[in-house]
Amino acid sequence: MRVSLFLNHACNLACRYCYNGEHFSRPMSWEIAKAGVELAIAQPGSKHRISFFGGEPLLEMDMIRRVMDYCKLRVDQTGTDLYHLVVTNAVLLDQAKLDYFLEHDVYVAMSIDGCRQAHEATRCFADGSSSYDRVTANARRLLAQRPGNKVIAVIDPLNVDWLGESFDALLELGARNLSMNVNYEGGWEEPERERFLVALRKLGDRYIEAYRSGRAFTLNMFDSKIVTHLKLGYANSDRCDFGCEEVAVSPRGRLYPCDRLVGMDDRDDVIIGDVLEGIDPVRRDALIAEKNKILDDCADCAVGHRCMHWCGCVNHAMTGSVGGVSGLLCWFEQRMIEESDRVASILFQEENPGFIRRFYAPRVRATPC
Repeated sequence: MRVSLFLNHACNLACRYCYNGEHFSRPMSWEIAKAGVELAIAQPGSKHRISFFGGEPLLEMDMIRRVMDYCKLRVDQTGTDLYHLVVTNAVLLDQAKLDYFLEHDVYVAMSIDGCRQAHEATRCFADGSSSYDRVTANARRLLAQRPGNKVIAVIDPLNVDWLGESFDALLELGARNLSMNVNYEGGWEEPERERFLVALRKLGDRYIEAYRSGRAFTLNMFDSKIVTHLKLGYANSDRCDFGCEEVAVSPRGRLYPCDRLVGMDDRDDVIIGDVLEGIDPVRRDALIAEKNKILDDCADCAVGHRCMHWCGCVNHAMTGSVGGVSGLLCWFEQRMIEESDRVASILFQEENPGFIRRFYAPRVRATPC
């Protein structure tokens, strides 16, 4: 099981699009954190993950160290294989913390919105000042040693115009594992959607040029859609584990099926239990059934099998229901599928060696997009 410990609601940034709501101090107690570790290792299987999330988890570095020490103790006692992840804005990722994470083999995922203009438009300090120089300096040190660690960029109407430049900037920073995700709650009216289309084409062109220049990288936005073409859709194993293999623990111990649903810890409709009492299978299974229901419009969609309409946290953010699919989500998914197919078709026809090796070499035969 993958258990995410939401260590505090506090954060040292004031990102314009933060989906966690108001920032306030409610640190997780040791009793709750320890119970979260026990929840993970009590599940069937031999390999589990403990993640540190927030807010900004590096504000609670003492708790991270205490949890890591406890995990080592429990691994020695039980033989359980635990691995670790921290998701950070990288402001506090100084050399000492970086050394600690490297020494303890903690995977670090960092949030950086791309080039300076894009990042400063959305990820600033509470006083409005820039976090860019500090974040990129810390990120560059990590990526020099672990280029495969993930960099997460959020696409918002405030920064969408620099999408292509942000892709280039993150590659230059040393990132090789890029996750670019749309903030679907960002107020995407028609003018903003038109800007997104222009930026998406520029991103596609830069994706092509990066392959032509022999760069090694992954980009979730296009790669996942190319894979769904080759696999004829998302397999069940590709979808989020939403309360089954993935659980988030809020600072006061309430359990959620996804860390994005914790927010301010006031959403009773998506609670699936308490860490001290365990998962409530009735509430969890009801949410999963709601998330997985097949809507008539989705069943009739020509690209429905390649669409992420099954993402419960995105659905809840956009419609208030884990099973309610917004028409705006459909629009974004269709546009990203179209652009992914365009870039894949060009690179396939050119027989680009890096592209063919990445997507086609493991397969016996496939048709181009």
